[in-house]
Amino acid sequence: MKFKLGRRIAVAGATAALAVGALALSTGSASANSYINVPLSTAHGVGLYSGSSTSGTYLRDTNPLFKSHGDSITAVCSVVGQQIGNDGDVWYMTSQANFNWYGYSDFFPAPNPAWTFAPYVDGANAFHNGLSHC
Repeated sequence: MKFKLGRRIAVAGATAALAVGALALSTGSASANSYINVPLSTAHGVGLYSGSSTSGTYLRDTNPLFKSHGDSITAVCSVVGQQIGNDGDVWYMTSQANFNWYGYSDFFPAPNPAWTFAPYVDGANAFHNGLSHC
């Protein structure tokens, strides 16, 4: 009887430890970066900036990205930045800009990523659908 009670306590303890471990693994980090391809879906031209505002350096001296050209970006995460009109204040950290019309991509690896204004990229759809916060 004493052996059965000790065994039950040990099994219950092991089960609890496994449950806590599984919960810890499933929650992950809230700031994990995503790296998702985001095709442009608005009629706006999308500029690439050195920060999350239009006061940052504009990184392209050619045309901006356009939906009509089939352009896209690779969004890493999102931040609250400059408010532009009534369109919002969400900006995407951007690691890649794909200029499909011209047949090339520009890469912006950390620590110097580009920033794009989310409402002009895709109406901030990636942000509203779980793109992580930077």
